[in-house]
Amino acid sequence: MNEYSYNRRDLLVMVAKLYYIEGFSQEEISRKVHMSRSNISRILKSCVEEKIVEFRINDTSSLGMELQKQIKELFDLENVIVTPADPNPEKSKANVGKAAAQYLESVLRDGMLLGVSWGTTLYYLVQNFKPASVYKIDVIQLIGGTGAKSEDTDGQELAKNIARSFLGDCYVLQAPLYVKSKVLKDLLMEEPQINQHFKMFDRVDAAAIGIGSNIPELSASYRSGYTTKEEAEQWLKHGAVGDICGHKIDINGNECSMDLSERFIGISLEQLKKIPLVIGVASGSEKTSAIIAGLRGKYLNAIVIDEAAAQGIINAEKHSGKLKSASM
Repeated sequence: MNEYSYNRRDLLVMVAKLYYIEGFSQEEISRKVHMSRSNISRILKSCVEEKIVEFRINDTSSLGMELQKQIKELFDLENVIVTPADPNPEKSKANVGKAAAQYLESVLRDGMLLGVSWGTTLYYLVQNFKPASVYKIDVIQLIGGTGAKSEDTDGQELAKNIARSFLGDCYVLQAPLYVKSKVLKDLLMEEPQINQHFKMFDRVDAAAIGIGSNIPELSASYRSGYTTKEEAEQWLKHGAVGDICGHKIDINGNECSMDLSERFIGISLEQLKKIPLVIGVASGSEKTSAIIAGLRGKYLNAIVIDEAAAQGIINAEKHSGKLKSASM
């Protein structure tokens, strides 16, 4: 068997697997495929240049590793990933998004239905999502659209963008995040297409969702123009510290009901709880309360956050008496 017996790309993939996964030396591979050692060396270089092989460095600090361990045990989570914090908030979001993309890639399997919400950190996840294999996966939008003010972070755009990585269908929710009245919401829910979309929520295998804050300056619904500053402040007065898929929740994860919540179109919190894997993404110490609320409400079973948010969670749980000590 010689070099020409193989399709070029198949040859590169095979040599890469022998070297990086099975641990054969270049000399052993050269004998196995009947090629010179220098050719094997060139092939391995081509594997990197053509991105058949991509290297990932786990840059989680020792502090991050300890924070991961404590938060995972404290909330009995499937997984916790803590990324480095950065003085630039956008850089921290990008760090979280990249790590979340890699984690999502590792858990996806053929035949899954993937749910997607919205948010700026989720936008970075989608931007960094580059699965090594082409899966047959369907994608479904979990909440209504937010409109042109936040097009890049809108649930519909995020769902369509990540769906391009798969051999599957994309189900977009043809409705806004909030409508003018409960009557209008009830009428929309009777539409066959929307009704069928909501029934599909019960079949979601995994979801990637942003964890939102109700502080007006940080609130996605306020920044997108769906709520006023006064409405956002009203949520705070009612004890709402976080936003999970459009639902406003208090520090213990209970939903805070107001007029706006009756006009919301999206997955229910009960449906969200039934999804086998829900990955929440967020960054910054200002998201601490929102993340804790999502964890206490059992809406999340895996999180990807930065060190600032992770340290905030540990400090808050120490203060509440739920975490007696920390070995940091």
